[in-house]
Amino acid sequence: MRKARRSSPLYVALLVASGLVVGRLLPPLAVRLDGTSPPVPGWGAAIVLLCGAIAVGALAWGTWQRLHRDKRRFTAHHAIRLVALAKAAVLVGGVFTGGYAGYALAYLGSSTELGELRFWRAAAAAGAALLLLVAALCLEWACRLPSGDDEETTSEVGPSPA
Repeated sequence: MRKARRSSPLYVALLVASGLVVGRLLPPLAVRLDGTSPPVPGWGAAIVLLCGAIAVGALAWGTWQRLHRDKRRFTAHHAIRLVALAKAAVLVGGVFTGGYAGYALAYLGSSTELGELRFWRAAAAAGAALLLLVAALCLEWACRLPSGDDEETTSEVGPSPA
C-alpha cells in the first residue's frame, strides 16, 4: 500500500493556474460562440464555497486536536475518509479559486453595471474558494502522523482499542 502524500505546492499552483486560464478564457469564448457571457449564479456560489470552507476547517481543527493535542487515534477507515476529503477539497478549492479569479479578471475594469456585478460576484466566489483550499490544506496537514520522538505515543492511526 502506498503512503498518501500531501499536496505539493506545484500541484496546487497547477490547479489554480489551470482554473485561472479556463476562467479567463470562458467569457470571450462564450460571447464568440453564443453571443452572451455566462453569468455567475448570484451570491450562491460564494456562500456554498464558504460553507464548505467552514466545514472542512472545522474538521481540520477537530482532527488536529484529537490526533496531535489529545494523542488519540482514529480508525483506519475514518483516517482514509478524512484524507480523501482533504484531497478532493484541495482539487475543488484550487480549480474554483483559479476559475472564479480568471472570470473576475475578465471583467476587471468593466464600465457596465452588469460587468461590475459579475466581477464582484466572481471575486467573492474566488475568495471563498481560496478559503476552502486553505482549509483543505490544513486538513491534510492535520491528518499527518506525528514523527520523531512523539512516534512512540501516537504512531498508529489504525483501530483504537475497544
